[in-house]
Amino acid sequence: MSLILMGVSVLVVLFIIRKIYIKNWSKGIEADIEMSENVTFPGEELILTETIVNRKWLPLPMVIVKFEVDRSFLFGNEVMNTNVSDHCYKSDVFSLLFYQKIVRKIPLVCTRRGYFTIDNINLVSTDVMMDKTLATVVRLDRTIMVYPEEISSQQAEIPYRRIMGTVLTRQYTYEDPFEFRGIRQYETYDSLKDVNWTASAKTGELKVNVHDYTAARQVCILLNLEKDGIWEYEELKEKAISMACSLACRLTRQAVSVSLLSNGRDVITGKELVMEAGCDESHRTAIMEGLARIDLKKQPDDFENVIEEHIKELGDGVIYCMISTSRREALQRYYAGIAAESEGSIWIYPCHKGFDERFDYVDKSEIVRWEVEYE
Repeated sequence: MSLILMGVSVLVVLFIIRKIYIKNWSKGIEADIEMSENVTFPGEELILTETIVNRKWLPLPMVIVKFEVDRSFLFGNEVMNTNVSDHCYKSDVFSLLFYQKIVRKIPLVCTRRGYFTIDNINLVSTDVMMDKTLATVVRLDRTIMVYPEEISSQQAEIPYRRIMGTVLTRQYTYEDPFEFRGIRQYETYDSLKDVNWTASAKTGELKVNVHDYTAARQVCILLNLEKDGIWEYEELKEKAISMACSLACRLTRQAVSVSLLSNGRDVITGKELVMEAGCDESHRTAIMEGLARIDLKKQPDDFENVIEEHIKELGDGVIYCMISTSRREALQRYYAGIAAESEGSIWIYPCHKGFDERFDYVDKSEIVRWEVEYE
């Protein structure tokens, strides 16, 4: 009889403990993830810091911490604790005593360009009888910006030198409004914006300011991310983005003003990428961030329709550098039209070995073929 009562008492105690555990296991538990850097380049190693805290008297024999990241993330250790599909689900098992904090640092490498988020952490446990699954979610707002891969100097050298050559040969073609040389008599072909009203009032005749000549140091990079016919070459699009980024950075470091127009859509806003001209460090950073946030899964519109209005606003003297794998007839004709108004413009054509390079409506001297190896 006493054994029966003892058994019943044990079951009652276990039942009470189980109820207490189920009710309180998630109370006072905290989990967080931090990255050593929020911005990086492909192939660079980061440190992911995983923290879990139990702020109560109840110990937690087993807690599984799970979170989702892009499958392009490679963890430096404990790779067996990841499940890969379209995303990577990282899982770690912790055993927490009462009022204990555990911190783990995990090496992490981002292998491709993009804008990535970690929105939540899933915490999973079981009750004391290990027959009931318990789960809760901790909300997060963590982002990682992976800039486009840097193109080697050798690969970017030919288009870079051609653009800079055009910039330098134009150095005496365009007036610089900030370089004042003197005042002269107004002529009928002069613009009213150049009239020096103070000098005109003193002399009683219209006088205009005369400016020195300087280089037309503005380049517009046209990044077209349409597919080439029925074929989709994502690796070529990624290389095109990298080339646009590398050229923009190199040119701005030489005090060349760079604007960028693309039909690639932003992963957050869904809008096309439009960057006004600039050449300082903050402008370079803005270009890298804009290119990092392009989502190739979002279908781009026809390139001409996207950039037409922006092209009109650029005015004269701009050197165009178009980067496009697509060679459809309408695009060739459009490029030929804007290039005719801007001598020295080029078309960079990323392609694989064996790709057809026929351009029926564009002067071949304007084409820079860039052969990319298959990955």
